[in-house]
Amino acid sequence: METFRQELELLDNRGSDTTMQAGIPTRDILTSVFGLGPIPLRQVINALTMVAESNRLTTAGAELSPAETATRSAGVTRAKNFIEKVCKGPAETQIKSTKSVMARINLLTDTIIQLAQDPLIGADGEQLAIGEARDQHDTLRDQVSEETANGSVKHLIRRTPTRSKELLLLMLDYPVFLLAMFSVFNVSLRLLFAGDGPAIVLGITAAVFALLGTLLYGYVMRTFGRRHRVFKNAEGGITAHGSTRIRIRIEQSITIAITAAAAAVMAMRIWLEGTEAEAPVLLIIALASLFAALLGVSGYINYMSEYENGSDTIDRILHLSAQLGNRTALLDSLNNQVTLLVEEAGIKIAALNRLSTSTLERAEKMVTTSTAEKAITLARSYHSSTTPVPGPQLISPELELVLKQTKELTAHHATLKKTPKEN
Repeated sequence: METFRQELELLDNRGSDTTMQAGIPTRDILTSVFGLGPIPLRQVINALTMVAESNRLTTAGAELSPAETATRSAGVTRAKNFIEKVCKGPAETQIKSTKSVMARINLLTDTIIQLAQDPLIGADGEQLAIGEARDQHDTLRDQVSEETANGSVKHLIRRTPTRSKELLLLMLDYPVFLLAMFSVFNVSLRLLFAGDGPAIVLGITAAVFALLGTLLYGYVMRTFGRRHRVFKNAEGGITAHGSTRIRIRIEQSITIAITAAAAAVMAMRIWLEGTEAEAPVLLIIALASLFAALLGVSGYINYMSEYENGSDTIDRILHLSAQLGNRTALLDSLNNQVTLLVEEAGIKIAALNRLSTSTLERAEKMVTTSTAEKAITLARSYHSSTTPVPGPQLISPELELVLKQTKELTAHHATLKKTPKEN
């Protein structure tokens, strides 16, 4: 109060000084003391101090005076604490999240680059560069198109999936082999259905051997058909010379022998069952011949289903197509992931930029809208200064680091947006 009284006396006696000095009207001081303004109640003393300081200063500069700096210091401290809290909290979390996305982008990008350089495996196990594989595929494709256009049936393939039908046809032979195995192992159906232990064991054994025989029969037929397909000519026949021709003839003879043996097993079983049942001989012969022929035809169909399904050239094209297609699909998948992550990183960086800007704006507003700022503005008005109050300097090491990292992430993101995709 003593200081306040001295300031009032100074103001009352200012008219007697030879030099007119700035001062705060007594009325403004009294109304402000009672909370009626214009000076904020808690800033009256600071306002008096700043006005008195202005009388001692020769010039009013664009920077804050010591008294103005001291008046503003509390607000600046609060604003910097707020900035530090944001920088070490939400901003740091957002930066870590963005860097995590960037790391995933970099990892996927490296994977794409490596995949683009990796060789493909050719039909003969050789390594091919991407360009070589494409050229080889296109050459074989053009060759097939030209030969097919000239009337060749060598490369014709099935257009509809029939694998399930072929497997069903293959398993149709199973009852035949099962019946034959029951006869070999002397399995009594009466004891088997009665639950006799030894009969069940023999029945299971016969069923397993019948299944193995069925699968092996079909596998042999298909394997020989696939091996002979390599030597198929334009008319659908086989063209081979020398020892290769002899080998193919031997293999064809083996297939005929296997089919004949299987058909004989079928016919013999029908004959034995028919004679035991005292059926008419003609009926037994007809049934034995019919089922033997059906078994032989099923083997022939299994052989021809592989032999007539394309050619060795088609197999090479399909192999290269699968290699190129898988590579393209994988690259597309990786590129799509990178695109999504780049967009996600852009959203995070935009949010980080908004957070940095809004934090600095809010911190500046905390200072410029404070009672201390109002007191500084009024004090300058009282000593007739038209120099605007400079803005607060709130840049801290934490904020500088956040702004630097945000700028680097933004530049990196812009580079990623411009990076072309690998094909």
